[in-house]
Amino acid sequence: MNEQELINKHQEIFNFLLKYKKEHTTFVFLPRKKHNDIENNHLNCRLCKGYTFQGNENYIFVPLYKKVDTNNHTQTIGFVYTENKQYIEIVFNNIQGNEKTFYDEINEYLEKSDKVIVERIHQCKFQYTLNESLEKNLLYFISDVKVRIDSLIIKYGLEKEYFISEKEFQDLLNKIEMKPRIIKDKEENMKIELKTKNIMLYGAPGVGKTHNYKRLITMIENGSDEKTIFDTISKNENTDNFDSSVFKNIEKENRLEFVTFHQSYSYEDFIEGFRPQDNGNIKLEDGIFKILCDDAKINLFKSVDNKEILFNDALNLILKEKIENQENVKIDLKRNNSFYNIYDYNDKTIYFEKQNGDKSHTLSLKTLEKMYYEGTNNIINGGLAPYYNPLLEELLKLKNKSKVEKSELKNFYIVIDEINRGNISKIFGELITLIEEDKRDDYEVTLPYSKEKFKIPSNLYIIATMNSTDKSIATIDIALRRRFTFLKMEPNIDLVPDIAKELFSKLNEFITNNLGEDYQLGHSYFMQGLDLEFVKEYKIKPLLEEYFYGDDKKYKEALYILNIKE
Repeated sequence: MNEQELINKHQEIFNFLLKYKKEHTTFVFLPRKKHNDIENNHLNCRLCKGYTFQGNENYIFVPLYKKVDTNNHTQTIGFVYTENKQYIEIVFNNIQGNEKTFYDEINEYLEKSDKVIVERIHQCKFQYTLNESLEKNLLYFISDVKVRIDSLIIKYGLEKEYFISEKEFQDLLNKIEMKPRIIKDKEENMKIELKTKNIMLYGAPGVGKTHNYKRLITMIENGSDEKTIFDTISKNENTDNFDSSVFKNIEKENRLEFVTFHQSYSYEDFIEGFRPQDNGNIKLEDGIFKILCDDAKINLFKSVDNKEILFNDALNLILKEKIENQENVKIDLKRNNSFYNIYDYNDKTIYFEKQNGDKSHTLSLKTLEKMYYEGTNNIINGGLAPYYNPLLEELLKLKNKSKVEKSELKNFYIVIDEINRGNISKIFGELITLIEEDKRDDYEVTLPYSKEKFKIPSNLYIIATMNSTDKSIATIDIALRRRFTFLKMEPNIDLVPDIAKELFSKLNEFITNNLGEDYQLGHSYFMQGLDLEFVKEYKIKPLLEEYFYGDDKKYKEALYILNIKE
């Protein structure tokens, strides 16, 4: 079980106990008591990481009473979760009198239960193993077992030593509530420290490359370190056990784009190019990568401490009232007695009319916004620059009018599926250099169509997938290899149902021996409502026919393993 999976279990247990408390208001429990690593801004704080209860990377300990010695475990009553086992732990060293009798009666009660398997570790330490689901095991512990222990605590007058008051419980919850504020700062630091911005998931068909990118992005967003991310993804385990709300929030905030490369995909699709319009004219339009880069750059500008009015507020001060009243906004040009009138605008475009009545040109709101946060026009020289510049000057006059808080720095992600199916040099063009981690925010190029100065921001991640059967990793574009960190994904037999495990192993052994490991079958062929005969006939057989095209002998040997007769 990796760290993220363990943290997810902490959260699952915590949520279950809180839900139980809503229905049983007097119920309380003992979460982790304090933050640590305060001197280092909580960067290694277990509570901030998500360790809501006591424990380490191997187990979770859930106590219901406050008398818990976490140093030498001389007195313990709690529920323990590990990857392979769940049990109630009772430890009672160095006690005597009523308290000794109290522990003896707890053990006597549990030993008679038909819900546990008793294991005596030594004279004063017992483990009572539970064999139901996590939810059922927890419910048994916090209801049946706790009721009995509570009655014994009262019987022997130990309330003061063991019971947790509602106030103590709420104080502990308040410390946990501090976590979002603390971890927000922590995540920003971690995101800056994560140097790998370009990650390639590669492997044979069906190994879960496209499926795993969601987990990868979620771990980056949660501030996991590089080693944890790469170790987790390379294990290629089932990816449904992570908090999907993080990924959904990224989608909701429009911080992610997904694109599939193919042989016809071009620079004009990805960066910028001229596109035909409904009226028969052509227009320069930004591609998906440039749009996302611009959004990320604007977020980067806004995240810096400043006392400046935001772009949208400044623009609305100049335009909104007059446009809503159907009045034009006159903008004077540098030339004597020259001007143009803005007659409408939306979230993408400013529409204006030249002095001669020409309405064929528009201004890009995104371009103007970049100029605004940079404080000057370093983007467009010539062309529409005479129309951008005077409006920009008016906006910059308002820039220091009011104080605003900085925006939160956020990550943006572009996912490129089947990246090796596209012509990389043709699609990325001059930007292939700028995607390198040490070139971000610094190096810039002039785009060939718009003549804009363009940089790639440091808060943009490029996640790509590559099918190794289409093109061996050794022969792909060397420029691409040098700029990406490659993460190999392999077939995982543990994700294959038992009914298909033997077939899966034999086929992959045959394919590896004859074609190489890049051509193995991925586990996804055998998942999701498996109809084995259907999969064999209509998914695997056509693939084998393609693999062994022109080699009838090998093809028939493969079909023999598949148990299909020609």
